[in-house]
Amino acid sequence: MPTTEPASRHLTAELQLVRHRGVRKALHLVVLTLGEATGLSGPSVADLVVARRDSGLPVIRTKAGSLDEADALLRTINADLDRFSVEEFLAEWGHLG
Repeated sequence: MPTTEPASRHLTAELQLVRHRGVRKALHLVVLTLGEATGLSGPSVADLVVARRDSGLPVIRTKAGSLDEADALLRTINADLDRFSVEEFLAEWGHLG
């Protein structure tokens, strides 16, 4: 039986920084800096991860985009976690995973 509890009671969302090493790290930094400086979208700075509160297991993981995009996406996801039930939230956002 579906519940009407807010999804935020069962799921949490956070940004997890993308970690690169060596040459990939330097290349990522250059492309990120150019993207931010020109206003064009650069590489994703973080992954948005929606996970179960009880186990910590990810339900959704997706690239969060630039700094501004990541912040906006996290705010939207958190608002929807408070507004929707788990079933409604997954119906709305499940395609990202």
